[in-house]
Amino acid sequence: MIEMPPPEPPDLEPDKIRALIDYADRMAAFMEAEMQLLRELGKATPENDLSELVEGWRFTAQGLRDSYDGRF
Repeated sequence: MIEMPPPEPPDLEPDKIRALIDYADRMAAFMEAEMQLLRELGKATPENDLSELVEGWRFTAQGLRDSYDGRF
């Protein structure tokens, strides 16, 4: 068991937090759209499969939401 409190997120203005969450959400959507377009064009390859990056952006957005007590 760790004998210290968890770190607190930085004290950012609410608009900045919302902007970071929005950016992460939009990056995930953009990368999904890129993959969909490549599939439609018949050019999808394992090298341009961005699924792990998409999940990373989603994780980042959710982590920001959770870090700021779900206020955003």
